[in-house]
Formats: sequence, structure tokens, C-alpha cells
Amino acid sequence: MSFSKILMMSIKQFKHIIISATLLSSVVGCNNYLDKDLNSGIVTSEQIWKNAAAIDAVIVSMYDKGLRLDEFDDWYDGKANEQNQTSLSDEAQGSYQKDYAFSNANAVYTYSDYLFNDPFSDRYVEIRKANDFLIKLAETSAVLDENKALYDAEARFIRAMEYFGLVKRYGGVPLLTEPQAYDPGNFTPLQIPRNTEAETYDFIISECKAIADVLPVSRSSEGKYRATKGAALALWSRAALYAGSIAKYSETLSLGGTAVAKGYAYIPSSEATRFFTESYNASKELLEMGQYSLYNKNSDKAQNFYDLFSKAVNGNNGEYIFQKQYNVAGGKGHMWDKMNAPFSYRGDGWGCGMAPSLEMVEAFQYTDGSDGKLKLNDDNGTPRSFDDPFELFAGKDPRLFGSVYLPGSALQGKKIEWKRGIIDGKDGAGQKYQAQNQPDKDNTVTIGNTKYTTSGKDGGADVGDASKTGFYERKFFDETLTDMTDISAKRSSTPWVVFRLGEVYLNLAEACMELGGKDAEALEAVNAIRDRAGIALLTTIDLEKVRHERKVELAFEKLRYWDLKRWRVAHLDVSQGGLTNFRGTALYPWYNLKSGKYTFETGTPPKQKRLFLEKNYYIRLGSEDISSDPQIVQNPGYGN
Repeated sequence: MSFSKILMMSIKQFKHIIISATLLSSVVGCNNYLDKDLNSGIVTSEQIWKNAAAIDAVIVSMYDKGLRLDEFDDWYDGKANEQNQTSLSDEAQGSYQKDYAFSNANAVYTYSDYLFNDPFSDRYVEIRKANDFLIKLAETSAVLDENKALYDAEARFIRAMEYFGLVKRYGGVPLLTEPQAYDPGNFTPLQIPRNTEAETYDFIISECKAIADVLPVSRSSEGKYRATKGAALALWSRAALYAGSIAKYSETLSLGGTAVAKGYAYIPSSEATRFFTESYNASKELLEMGQYSLYNKNSDKAQNFYDLFSKAVNGNNGEYIFQKQYNVAGGKGHMWDKMNAPFSYRGDGWGCGMAPSLEMVEAFQYTDGSDGKLKLNDDNGTPRSFDDPFELFAGKDPRLFGSVYLPGSALQGKKIEWKRGIIDGKDGAGQKYQAQNQPDKDNTVTIGNTKYTTSGKDGGADVGDASKTGFYERKFFDETLTDMTDISAKRSSTPWVVFRLGEVYLNLAEACMELGGKDAEALEAVNAIRDRAGIALLTTIDLEKVRHERKVELAFEKLRYWDLKRWRVAHLDVSQGGLTNFRGTALYPWYNLKSGKYTFETGTPPKQKRLFLEKNYYIRLGSEDISSDPQIVQNPGYGN
């Protein structure tokens, strides 16, 4: 039984309890769960804590309502703008032309001061729920001590996840481990300063250490959305790796001011080795548990990689360590497939969301380990010709085919058709007739007495909502879903992966390279990933190879954006691996009439260049947070 089904059962059985539990967050200063009596139709706090099933329902609600995980339907500034950690990394662009970040090609998009922020008020509501739960749990006699210890560990895991969501955005934040009591007229006790960035990461790590051996090693299938020992170790692994990178590479920045001086937005480089060691230890312990394995059930390596993230497998792959489950029948679906369907598959609008860049496609090497740059021309500079555009990608890393829909990719008995236009000639030479409109509009041209269609059914022009790069995202797409009408219906139930073993191998490899003297371990970890992928193993290893493997293995899992930030390269020019001046490149297939074959060119999609400033490594604190707590210091570059 899925998480959503359990949640719906819990809500039906303990409807008033759940309502009550969520009400505690509406007034941050209120120290009681509830203070209403039975006659109001709301169960009192006292009765919740006398009922073991009710307590379980509360923790289930905390997982469902409290954890925001950068998942499918998390968009910055609304879904219509298509801004998320994929589209604003160097992996992809948002397709829609109407969004200011992805239109007006002559302008520059400066990364927002509040990009991907989580207001303190939202996160701290959930932190307060966890703190209040922990206090009430310690006092209750309604559950056995062993169950009490487990609930305690789960609540602390949820709280640690909340703090990780804050620290990777803001740097150091106030660490609250008990509910604050509200004294009318006296706000001073509620006004506390930020902890340092290092202290915040240390708190997350210490919590993971404390709860790892309390949490179960495994869960039944209906409990796979709940924390395990592996989940605690995975959070420890990721958080420590982030902290180590920030410590090592922040010295390259020019950020200054009070927040940096006090360590709120800065970790001293002297701390790097300690944090990398923490990540190494957590990763090593998790891998040695033997509880998880890289998914490798299909001999077709491309299909195997797609299946890992598919609705058909539904997270039951042995590799997912922590995931978010969905259930459409229970009202807990998402709209990812509707948002990202290739143009001709999208139903009644929307779709086309993430458009992977050619740079991302070429990051996938060939199976022999050679560079992944596509060979569009022969040695004489003549465009190579293909009967089917899909042939261009022969020999590429199978993970590419599991992650991206390419021109000519199969989908639901048809093929993705992205065509820039037609050439009245062959070998790329002759009069070109380019697609001018969205695929469902007029794209016909008459040559002689014959009418031709210049666009593919899934794109080709620079206008409209179809992909402008020639590619669509396949990873996570539910190929069994055929009804793409009504975006509000939320018909998708593919689970979102929060932590998986593939990342842990790469965390270990990166920590090994950063610590030095552990090249053999790093090489073994990366080669475990490459072996599963079906690509040639490496014989030597360095940090850049680890980072490259991370880029292709974890593509579109919303980790790349945070990686570029923690490595402190995002502000660099695109030629140096940064996001500044990144626009992305498109691949243009042309159909040659005289040969009946396809040739290719590259081009520049009509997207804005980007500008990532050093201050964007930290999100601006909201004015309401600064004004309500004079001890809160603003992040560097924003003024107080």
C-alpha cells in the first residue's frame, strides 16, 4: 500500500486529529497543540497523545505536509514560468516563449535574489511541528518505548531535512530545537540570531548520527516513504559533502560583510577536510550496509536506466533510499507528465516543459568512453546524412536514451519528430525552408507543384511552446499515461527520488578525491556507476571526471543546480563551466528532399543569456524576517 493510500486512510480515520495537528502551525507563538474541546468537533491535544494510532497519523501528516523536496511540482514563481532547478541549471531550458527567463533573446536574465527560496515562516512552521511533536512524544505513555524511540528519530529526520532545505539556500539559520513560547507584548525571547553555516550543517550531521541506528534498516512496501537508517546516512552524506565544498571553494569569492565575517554565509576552508571526511564516512557506511543495489534488471541498458525512474517500477527498484510517493486515486497526484509531454503528446495544451540543451546531450560520452560531441560533418566538412535522425546518436552512453527524447526516439508506438525544416537539395546544400510556426499551425511550403511540411509534429520553429533545442526530457516520464488533458487533474503518480544509491557512490568518489590519497576507492565507485550504465570503465580518475559522471548520472534530478553553487562555479562564464552567459545550444535536423535523408546543424535557441552574480550563492532573506527579528543579519550583497 502506498504512502498516499495510508495517508488517506489516516485522514478518514483521524480526520479531526490531522486538522488539529496542522492548526498548531497557524499561530507560531502558540505553545499548545490545541486548546479546543470535544464539542467543537476537534479532538484535543490530550486525546491525541493518549492514542497510539493518532500519534502515528500525526507523523504521517508531517511527512506529507512538512517535507518540501524540490520535487515534480516545485516551481519558482509558478508553473507557467517553468523555472526550476533543471531549467535554470545548464541541463535544460524552459520551452515556453512567454516566460521572461526564456524569451526575449536579446535580453539578459539575472538570477533572482529570491530564486528557489523557502520563506522562514514556512520552514519554521514545520520545524515547530517537529519540536512540539518531540516534546509531547516524550511525555506520552500511549506508545511503547521502542516505538517512541522510532517516532522520535523520524521527527528528528524530518526536522533535519527542513534545516538542510534552509541551509543550502540561506547559509546559517537559527537552530531551534524546542517550541518558542509566545509572551504577548514581549517579543525579545523570539528574536534570536542566526547560527553559523558550519553550525547548521553540524546540527544536521549530528542529528543523522544520533538517529541512524534507531531507524529501521528497511521498511515494508507501504512504508517506503518513511525514513530508514539509509535515509539518515544519505542525508548525512549529502549535507557533509555540500559543507565541505562550500568550505573549500568559498575562498575564491569576493563576498564580504557582516554575514560573512560572522560565519552566517561562510565556512572557513580549515573545515573542508572535516566535512569531506564526514561525507566519506557516511557514504562508506551506507554502501557497506548491503541493503541497496544499483538497479540492473534489464539487459537493454538504456531501458534499464529509464525503468529505474519509471512509474512501472514505482520506486521498487532496490536503489531508492528515500522517495516521495504519489497516489492519483487518493488525490495525491502530480502534473509532471502533463507539463513535460512532447508537443504532439500533450493533449489540450501545456506540455513541452524541460528542453535539454545540446551541451547536456553531448555530456553523455560514447560507450567506448570517448568524448560525447556529436559528429555532424565528415572529415571534409560535408554534413553527414542519415535515413533517420536517431541514427546520429548511435553508440552514445545508454543513459542518454533513458534520460532524453531525441529526434527519432520511440514513444507510444510513434517517434519524436523535431525538424527544423526542409532543404531543396542534398548533403545540407540547397534552398532552405525553415519551420515558422508552432507544430499545430501552418508550416507548409509549396516547391514546384508539391506541398511539404517544414516542421516536425514535436517542433522545429523558434516560436510557440514546443522545445527550441530539439530535445525533451524522458527521465521520470510515464510512457503508459495516455490521457494528457486537464492539467489540474494531476494524473501522474511516478515517485520522486530524494536519495538513491547512485548518488551515494558519487558522493563517496567526490569525497575521496577532495581528501586525497583515495583514488582507488574513487575509481571503483565511479566504475560501479559506469558498469551499470554500459559504458567503458575508467582507468584513471580525477575530480573533473567525478564531477562529469555526476552530471550525466544525476541529470534532471534537480541536483546539478546545487552542485554548481556549492562548487562555487555558477558565477563563472559558461566557457569556464559556469552559468553566466549560458543560453544553451540547439540541434537542428534538416530533411533533404533530393536525397530523402537528414543532415544536422547547431543553432542558438531564442533564449536569454544568463547572469549569475556572486550574491546568488545565498538567497536574500525576506524583509519580514529582517524586520521582525533585528538580530537577523542579511546575506552578503543585499544590504540589511
